[in-house]
This record gives sequence, C-alpha cells and structure tokens, in this order.
Amino acid sequence: MTFAVAGGGRVSASFISRIPLLAQELGPVAARTYRLASRFVNQIGAGKPVRTFAELNNSKLILICAPISGVAAIASALEESVECRGKTILVCEDGADSSHLQSLRARGAAVGSIQTIPGFDGLRFVGEGDPDALRKVRALVRKIGGRLDEVKSSKMPMYTAALSFGTSLLTPLLEASLQCFVDAGMKKVSAVQVVEALFQSSARAYAYCGKRSWAGPLARADLAAVQREIDALAASKPALADHYRQTIGSGLRVLESSQGVSSKAHR
Repeated sequence: MTFAVAGGGRVSASFISRIPLLAQELGPVAARTYRLASRFVNQIGAGKPVRTFAELNNSKLILICAPISGVAAIASALEESVECRGKTILVCEDGADSSHLQSLRARGAAVGSIQTIPGFDGLRFVGEGDPDALRKVRALVRKIGGRLDEVKSSKMPMYTAALSFGTSLLTPLLEASLQCFVDAGMKKVSAVQVVEALFQSSARAYAYCGKRSWAGPLARADLAAVQREIDALAASKPALADHYRQTIGSGLRVLESSQGVSSKAHR
C-alpha cells in the first residue's frame, strides 16, 4: 500500500517513522519547502521529497503528519493542489481528527484520522472518519500487526477527555498521594515507589472488576475515618484538603451516574 505524506512539524515523531513496514511503502513527501520535505525524508529514512503538494496528486492515500496547529494550512494546500475526489486523506497526529479536513471532504475526499493510543508501544490505535477512510486505516493497522479501536467522529472530544482523565488529570492525584506519604515521614524515594505500586494495583483491580474495586473508608461509608483524613490534610496541606473534598463529591457523582453506588457515603 504505497502512500504519500504531507508533512509539517516533526514528521520523525510520527508513528510512520517508528514502523519500518510502513516507512518502506512511503512514496512522495511534500512540505511547504523542498528543503523541509528533504529533511523529513532524511528523518524517516524513507520516501522521496517533492517540491510541491501537487506532486502528491497521483497518490490515492495521503497522510497528513503535522501538529494540530499546522493541519489547517496543509489541508488548504492540498485543497488547492490535488484532485480530492477518489482520494483518502488521513490526519495522523494526536489531537487532530477528521473535523479538521472538512474542506477536503467537501471536494470529494474520504477523510479520517488515526492516532496511537498511549501505553501500547505504538501498536494500538484509535481511528475515526468516513467509511472508506476507515477501511484504509484498518489496512494500515493490519499491515503492522497492530490493533485498531474505532470511535464515532462526533465523539472524538469524549475520547480525548478520556485520555485527559487517565493522564493530565491523574497526575495531581499521584502528586497528592506522594506529598501525603512524605509528610507522614516516608522518604521520597520510597514514597515514589509506593505511589507507583499503589496506582498500578488500583488500575489492575479496576481492569478486573470495574468500579467494584472501589475501596477505602469512603467506599465503606466510614465517615469518621474520612473526616480524620480531611482534618489531617487541613492542618498540614490545606490545598490537598480542598482537593480531597472536591474529589469526594465529584467522584461519588461519577460512580452514582453509572448506578450501583450506595448513597450512604453522602450522609
């Protein structure tokens, strides 16, 4: 499956450059300048630099590899330079999806996106887009022995919100746990190890039995124990006490929204 790349930013960071089976099938590579296209080819170790986006016109499959801030400019250049009808155009960078390619869809291209899912060594992907585009995405993933999870195009913000819950929103909880261990007298190097083991254990338990893995004084509705923890935090780490209170309320609402959580913890 020969394909072309319209590049911007660091194409070497794209999953294409990390997977030799795909890089071997890379054809023309275009960027805003020939020098930049040549740099991309050197970084990837495959493909052929071309001077204009129009030279991608013979490629039925075009991958846009650029940071989200650069996707619009590349889409505009492709719209002006290639015959879109009959082509499949995929955006391949985290945070960008087929909603950024509406102008190309309007001109007849099948559009979609493919992104790596963190934590799977670059071999698990999420894809969305037009049916024809998804067929190409599935073929790409099969070629490299990966796994594809498909989501609805209209729900991509929900997918990225899920990533945020598991990454950027999780980091403050990890830091809060660490600070409490250290404040309790544990050495930081030990605290880091305990935090890692604690969260890994919680993640494994959740993977095994879902929200039934919920444990601790709040899950037991032991409000006296919860209050002791809040009082200790308020005396030593007021910011963590606030975070604890907020997390209790929002956490209970999240669990109750999927049913099965006792309301005793509210009392």
